[in-house]
Amino acid sequence: MFSLRNIALVIATLLTSFLLVTNHKILIQEYFIFEIKHGSSLNEVANELNERDLILSSFIFKLNAKIHNIDQSIKAGEYLLSTSESIFTLQRKFIEGKFFYRKLQLLEGMTTRDILNLSKSEGIVDDIDSNLDKLKLKLDINGQTEGLFFPDTFYYQKGDLFSSLLKRAFEKQQTVYFDLWQLRQEDLPYSSLIEAITLASIIEKEGLEKEMIAGVFINRLRKNMKLQSDPTVIYALGSRFDGNIKRSHLRIDNPYNTYRYKGLPPGPIGLVSLSSIKAALNPQRSDFLYFVSMNNGFHKFSKTLEEHNQAVLKYQINAR
Repeated sequence: MFSLRNIALVIATLLTSFLLVTNHKILIQEYFIFEIKHGSSLNEVANELNERDLILSSFIFKLNAKIHNIDQSIKAGEYLLSTSESIFTLQRKFIEGKFFYRKLQLLEGMTTRDILNLSKSEGIVDDIDSNLDKLKLKLDINGQTEGLFFPDTFYYQKGDLFSSLLKRAFEKQQTVYFDLWQLRQEDLPYSSLIEAITLASIIEKEGLEKEMIAGVFINRLRKNMKLQSDPTVIYALGSRFDGNIKRSHLRIDNPYNTYRYKGLPPGPIGLVSLSSIKAALNPQRSDFLYFVSMNNGFHKFSKTLEEHNQAVLKYQINAR
């Protein structure tokens, strides 16, 4: 017969073994994503972990979950396993819902077409199908969608709708830029926030000295001069642009061609960063009407056409 001492020893041994198995960490060589599907039972989760050699015992996994009454608390979703894991650390992740989030990046200058191409990103449910009308309906947007999303990194889980991500980007831009609009300089030649975003989208693609560039464009708008911005022509050309602006491109009949038409184009030409919208709403005051790239990231600003032509000769024509 077993003595009480022997029984205690057996119990202690079992308990020790249980704790060792529960806390034993399996070294994971490369990170990967483990998914618990909706409706998965504790038994299914334990068996899959065991089959992948992520735990020592599916029985102990289930027993520990039952003991701690967490078998109904495991949350469905994706989990990133990137280091060593044990039954204890895995169950803690599963009940706390430490999900794996993917990243969707909306970059400054992106067009709506560029954004729609992100609908095929891994894990996203594409409920728009590159249909602009469907996008506007889901986000309750009247008119164009170009330039109306905040450039940022947005995190999502597998199964999230593409429209829900874009809605977050749209609403963030509306909130942030509206607040900036309230703090704008007085007497700017804009009739609405969208006009400011339109100029900001041009500034975005023109150069680093954004406040100075904004000031030049504001001066030209006030004098009813053409903006003459290459990025607007490139936008008008769309997929026809091969990387080189030609003289013939400057003559195309398109409302976005600011070499042909005065004033702002019909709308933004891409996503706008905070620095660009701030520049458009608080431009550097000056008498400059022209600028040309010095091919080093900066520009030469001029007050007269004669000065500008000399700068073009020096920094563009002679520099070739």
